[in-house]
Amino acid sequence: MLAPTSLLLVVSTLAVTLVSASITHNLAYDSPSFRVRSLGTDRGEVQKRHKRWEYYDGELKFPYGVASGDPWPDSVILWTHPVPSTLDPRPVCLEYQVSPTNGTGESWSTLASGQVWTTSDVDYSYKVEATGLQPKTTYYYRFANCADETNVSPVGRFKTIPEEWDDQVEDVSFAVYSCSNYPFGFFNAYGNVARKDSVDYAVHVGDYIYEYQGDGCSDENACYGDGRDINRVPQPNKEIFTLGEYRQRYATYRSDPDLQLLHQLHAWQLVWDDHEVADNTWKSGSADSNDTIKGSYNGTSFTQRKANAVKAYFEWLPIRTVDTDDKLRIWRTFKFGTLADMIMIDTRQYNRDLTDLYYTTADVEAIKNDDPRSLMGGRQENWLYGQMRNVSTRGAQWKIIGQQIVFAHLELVDDVDAWDGYTANRRRVIDTIHDNAIDNVIVISGDSHANWVSDIAYDNRTGYDRTTGSGAYGVEFAGTGVSSPSSFGYNSTLNGPYPPAYYTAVSQKLVGNATVNQELQWAEGATRGYFELHLSRTNATAKYYGIADVRTRNTNETLLATFVVEDKANKLSRPVAGGEVKGGSLRGSA
Repeated sequence: MLAPTSLLLVVSTLAVTLVSASITHNLAYDSPSFRVRSLGTDRGEVQKRHKRWEYYDGELKFPYGVASGDPWPDSVILWTHPVPSTLDPRPVCLEYQVSPTNGTGESWSTLASGQVWTTSDVDYSYKVEATGLQPKTTYYYRFANCADETNVSPVGRFKTIPEEWDDQVEDVSFAVYSCSNYPFGFFNAYGNVARKDSVDYAVHVGDYIYEYQGDGCSDENACYGDGRDINRVPQPNKEIFTLGEYRQRYATYRSDPDLQLLHQLHAWQLVWDDHEVADNTWKSGSADSNDTIKGSYNGTSFTQRKANAVKAYFEWLPIRTVDTDDKLRIWRTFKFGTLADMIMIDTRQYNRDLTDLYYTTADVEAIKNDDPRSLMGGRQENWLYGQMRNVSTRGAQWKIIGQQIVFAHLELVDDVDAWDGYTANRRRVIDTIHDNAIDNVIVISGDSHANWVSDIAYDNRTGYDRTTGSGAYGVEFAGTGVSSPSSFGYNSTLNGPYPPAYYTAVSQKLVGNATVNQELQWAEGATRGYFELHLSRTNATAKYYGIADVRTRNTNETLLATFVVEDKANKLSRPVAGGEVKGGSLRGSA
């Protein structure tokens, strides 16, 4: 960026740069698909409504911060959402600026930049790909108003990933999140990691937003999770269906300062769960909507609702469009040199067979073991198995499968909305591991609002020893929610969760049974939080952090447990968690 040495220079620079500004590179217009016309925003139609060189020339605000995501070795997606200070129909022009150092004014050294504009057609979302970067390198970025180069956004930071064949990568680390429900509490888990600066990247495996009404309780003095008592009622204050409503809901969530901080300081890799669209989605509907007149809401069919939700998701999040077709593909892989591959899959939206819609529980129970049933659809399944074989063939040490729902076979839980409702699909995943002798598979999961750590074994547990872990084919680390209430139970009053002893008793019941849940080694449901996954050439280490209070904004957290998986062991190291945890219940403990 040129220093403003004189008014004449500022004016002449502005004249030149405005001419170079373009709508072409704003990826928000492709959201979610550049292939299917009805799923994107036609740039040509937008340009027809505006004079070619006329741009908004007032002050811009950045109330939703900045974000980066989907880092590659040579590029990254950068995002912001400028808001004009006055109502004005003209396009907004921003220049994105990437620097190797964090500076201000003349000390800012721009090495990648471009002027791109946005409009109300995409809710003023601004999403660009910054290219020409170096692998495994930390960069800083900001956005400047084309009409006033001193009007800039906060400075963000990201790290590119290594090149695919880089065998000098010795470690990589992630903070793993799921289930951030705005009215149920503050997003302390996001801010804690940002302030610790303890990881390289942030991973979110779904339920980034919730579609529910925010204050559905009739008695505001006796409703836990209502949102009103902590001033966290999401907007609009209703269950959402239309594109405008989903956009407004993202705006509510992105106003949270801790969420903004983590987006500002780390590049994210995201996949969705169900609530980014609706509760318990599958390929033909959700728990409360489908494509019949009866299943629509004020004329909004499930298909249209899903298109609205996904468009808003791609507009508001720093995620690349992935060869999107009318099934709305989001599955993709990130390669961290030869140390690890992270394979992100979609078990919810792409082509999922019938799930538990609350009124179909018995039906799904009856068919859960049927061979044709799939969580992903045939195309995605074949892609997943190919990725697993490929990553093993190319020599990547760790194979991380990032997905939404609990993978391990959990009796006593009986959740047929999770992998237990698709047992043949789970068997095919383990078959792929077994038949191809694939080592170091780790599944990371969310959705359940509780912590679970398990060895991975066949449902019949043939050859598996729960004490030693012998016969396991990998490990699952499943995390609790950022703020969503515990699936172990919670009070419906302002007193919030049950006493700690209640949650301990539930955990003991789940892991202490001598005949069921054999793979499950630790369960905990009292706290909200996240886990960190640290990968090295010798082991994978998961650190689980619990936050007891999300009804206030605070920085308090407890390291609940640390789990280790040794290279090529394909099981949790014994004694599990070093034999000690600070919450929940550990198998074999008193």
